Amino acid sequence: MARRYALVKLISEKKLTDQQFHETLDYTIKRYFGEVGFSRIDPRIMEFDSDSWTAIVSCERSAIPELAAALSLITKHAEVPFVILVLRVSGTIKNIRKRLK
Repeated sequence: MARRYALVKLISEKKLTDQQFHETLDYTIKRYFGEVGFSRIDPRIMEFDSDSWTAIVSCERSAIPELAAALSLITKHAEVPFVILVLRVSGTIKNIRKRLK
């Protein structure tokens, strides 16, 4: 299946680890879209950079609106508030990586 890649920026007072981001993303998608929705979206964190506070998240091509909605619903992890902004969506990871430089 074709995938889409989203470049996201995290804004927070404290740094998150890739594991914390992964857990929060999975929990939020399962909470709002259920197990079937999670399976259909099929989110994967391709890269996570805690220094620049950016991540590349991939999902199924048709599920990019649901992924963007789930990312916007995330507001905190372990009582640490943060915001996630979707900066760009692309069909190739190469184009997303260009934006990181």
